[in-house]
Amino acid sequence: MPDTQLPALDKDGHLVNHLDWTREVARILAARDQLVLNDEHLKVLQGMREYYRRFEHAPATRPLIKFLMQTVSADLTNAHLMSLFNTGLVARTLARLAGLPKPANCL
Repeated sequence: MPDTQLPALDKDGHLVNHLDWTREVARILAARDQLVLNDEHLKVLQGMREYYRRFEHAPATRPLIKFLMQTVSADLTNAHLMSLFNTGLVARTLARLAGLPKPANCL
């Protein structure tokens, strides 16, 4: 799927409609960050989407990590996620790649 076929994005690069998300959309968004998604990335993004489904908002970093450690893997520390996704903005980057709105506390 070329960029021109991406679903609508907001000014911050997040999907306008989170229901438009697919793994392929995630791969295209990640490629824009020079990131190639593997199974671990996709499990984390699915965990992020599960958080959103349960709580109806994109989480800040601390509650996200706590949730992911309980539901995906106990090894998902902030440092590991920063390294895995090559970012210091874990909650914001994961929300964007998972097709979710920007977390409310992110600039």
